Amino acid sequence: MSDPEQESPYFPPGVQWIIKTLLRFKTGGGIDIVSPAELRIDGTKVEVGADQLNLLVQGVAAGYKIARGQQTTASASDNVDTGLTTVVAAVAVLDDAPSLATLFVSCSIGDQAGTPAAGHILIKSWKPTAVNDVTPIAATAFGKKVNWIAIGT
Repeated sequence: MSDPEQESPYFPPGVQWIIKTLLRFKTGGGIDIVSPAELRIDGTKVEVGADQLNLLVQGVAAGYKIARGQQTTASASDNVDTGLTTVVAAVAVLDDAPSLATLFVSCSIGDQAGTPAAGHILIKSWKPTAVNDVTPIAATAFGKKVNWIAIGT
């Protein structure tokens, strides 16, 4: 149809369509919600502007990307290449069960100019000082799986 205001014979007005599958659009296709229509997710009206929705779809802000991966620890401070050009934020969590040899993990984005280099993060593994003292010190046993997420450009 060339006239977007023309009613479709395929979607008559007043008919509710329930789609129980993934809806895909070819390049250039999309959904245009014309006022006074509403966008609802699970029955709740979405009350954000198009600019806010665009930021949500883009990740954190325009131009930012999200990278993720899994690292098996090889030292107390593993240098991980995220594949990003520069990292602005990162998180890490143990995938394997904690133990007295590796009880905690953390990650650092550093200054992205030296240590670690741009696009890298440091995944650090920690163990308690002693059985009755959980003050973290660098781990000395490795081989634990760590899941990480990084945000950057």
